[in-house]
Amino acid sequence: MTFSDGEPALSSWMAEHARVSFIECSEPWVLEEHLIASLSVPLNLDGNTHPFRPTLSALRSAAKERARIAAVLER
Repeated sequence: MTFSDGEPALSSWMAEHARVSFIECSEPWVLEEHLIASLSVPLNLDGNTHPFRPTLSALRSAAKERARIAAVLER
């Protein structure tokens, strides 16, 4: 799935706002569970009880459905 003409805008936003970091961990699933429980991470659905979770889940489902029925873009 692609954002077509919106792809450059998304890439620009990510370059300005998105951050990635990592640490080595022998049991990353344990750390992930702890971080989700102790931080506000509203965009992570798995194991998340953030109040925004139901809204985000519905928005993602609707977006996936729109993408499934949209015409495929040829390059």
